[in-house]
Amino acid sequence: MNIYHISRLLPNSDLRQEDEEIIQNIVRKIEKNEDLDIRLIATTNFTSPSSISRLAKRAGFNNFKEMIFFLKQKFTESQSGKRELLAQPFIITNHQWEEIDLVFEMIKRQKHVYLSGAGFCDFLVKYSYRKLMLKKIYAIDLTDLEIKLIAEGEPKNLMIFSQSGENKNGIRKIRECQSLGGKVITFTATAGSSFAREGDVSFLIDPESEGINNENSTLNFFFGNSINALEYLFNRYF
Repeated sequence: MNIYHISRLLPNSDLRQEDEEIIQNIVRKIEKNEDLDIRLIATTNFTSPSSISRLAKRAGFNNFKEMIFFLKQKFTESQSGKRELLAQPFIITNHQWEEIDLVFEMIKRQKHVYLSGAGFCDFLVKYSYRKLMLKKIYAIDLTDLEIKLIAEGEPKNLMIFSQSGENKNGIRKIRECQSLGGKVITFTATAGSSFAREGDVSFLIDPESEGINNENSTLNFFFGNSINALEYLFNRYF
């Protein structure tokens, strides 16, 4: 588990810059199931056990053992989340959970999100819209709307769907959202597509068929599997 945002992990902390490096080293030991004796950790980090104890208190804990227990819990949750996602046969992502968490937690905090999808993907937009409203998330369908004309306040994130991942209008919306400071979550069936490359978080949905049929006239599980993925993600985050 890489800790990208110590302040988010430990919101009540008063850490120094050198403390963060020591915490990263402790997490690496947890990942490798190595000895977490305070004396060994102090030696490894060229400091004293008493300094490690003071670090734990600056991190917001009563003592070193309490900090270790908390970090072990976080590592277990992270590993469990990765296994859970990998266990879903219909969805693939190369992103770390820490990255995915940040984007969805921003949506949950703001209670707003943009939605976009053309053609048959409009069905996924409407499904997401109704599902998110039940979760108390106000979704904005970007059909016939320009983000720059409705954007106000804090930048909002975008969830966007394209089977091919090369929808030109969709790519424009992705870049427009990002230019205004928002993050983009893409859903596509095509690995290496523009959607897969340009999304801040990108999900590859298995269509369980050979090739992409833009007319959707042959067997195609992309839309059904996209709904499965949405159900999984909405349940996890909202």
